[in-house]
Amino acid sequence: MGLIRAQWILDDKHGPVSDGAISVEHGQIVRVATGKASIRRLANDLGEEPIDLGPGILCPGLVNAHAHLELTALGGRLAGEGPFSAWVGHLLRERAACAQSELAQGVRLGEQELLASGTTAVGEISSLAISPHWAADSPMAVRLYHECLDAGDVARTHGAVADLREQLGATALPSAVSPHAPFSVSPDLFTELGELSEAGCLPITIHWAESPEEQEYLLYGEGPLAEFLGPAPLRPGLDLIDEAGLLGPRTSLVHGNHPAAGEPERLAAAGVSLVHCPGTHHFFGRDTFPLDLYRSAGVNLALGTDSLASNKALDMRREMALLRKAQPGLAPADVWGMATRGSARALDLEGKVGSLAPGARADLVLFDVESGQPEAIMDELTGTCPPVTALYLEGRLQEGLPRAASASDR
Repeated sequence: MGLIRAQWILDDKHGPVSDGAISVEHGQIVRVATGKASIRRLANDLGEEPIDLGPGILCPGLVNAHAHLELTALGGRLAGEGPFSAWVGHLLRERAACAQSELAQGVRLGEQELLASGTTAVGEISSLAISPHWAADSPMAVRLYHECLDAGDVARTHGAVADLREQLGATALPSAVSPHAPFSVSPDLFTELGELSEAGCLPITIHWAESPEEQEYLLYGEGPLAEFLGPAPLRPGLDLIDEAGLLGPRTSLVHGNHPAAGEPERLAAAGVSLVHCPGTHHFFGRDTFPLDLYRSAGVNLALGTDSLASNKALDMRREMALLRKAQPGLAPADVWGMATRGSARALDLEGKVGSLAPGARADLVLFDVESGQPEAIMDELTGTCPPVTALYLEGRLQEGLPRAASASDR
């Protein structure tokens, strides 16, 4: 049992509240108290004095709904100019040139960057079977998605499914699957993965509607992607996902930059989450993300960093700040919700991470803020990169975290 107190806490319902304390037992939040009298009663009930962290605001850890830590070693090696297909080719060549040890070290460095910037939960895509070794002993809350694709070539479908089953059987972590994208997964493979998902009730994540080139290939069999992929399905990607039975509340779609008319409503009706990656969006210089279409439809929205192959940092504070800059009409509280509760729901971890509610993991972050009013604090949390001055994972204080870059460094 422990009792942790701070000058401010970020209440799930009411926002910043002055003078708060959280009791922790067996790695979970048990009770939340605000105000001197309530904190004193809680301390008396527990028979112990609170650990007073002093100035700052105590928040739930940020939740990164989409990451590729296996690509951390590629940071700074790729450029975002030019066709998306050219970037894909460059990525594959750079990745192939890296030793396994370099990629594995990159995963660990990526974890350090996430923690140092206040992220305590992550949805990680394992493409190379490197991440599972890290995830098995990581102190973070990790939703590990095993990637599967056949590049649209049905001759590779059976082998892709066999490899996936082997990966799922080799880890003790809860199973989750990432059919890479509609342009890289054949309809036959989608069907196989749909059956596997239904049988195991597996969380799913899929890259979807990321670029115009993807749409050009899927609908017409044309464009740069057609040069190295199998025959195009000549169907919208969302139809392929839907027909495989993969549209549901345990599915998150990533990017969604080019939805067709009516597709946001289909996602909302199915309970699907949409993960936006502002840093990657900025890296490629893409047009304004159609946030309002998804919000109007009622889609659950989440945030992710993607990888350092298409981003400058693995920092959810920066993702929030970029989103606010690109969408100035978006309320800070809504941005924070996307980076915490919305991302938790996208990972099928709602109520377990991204919240200070009783029963959630006691993943707590103290941010150093200069503001003294609730609205100004929310503005600072989501519009800048406030320093992390303390971090707890399952109620245990993490010592010796590296310093994360400040807003001025970005």
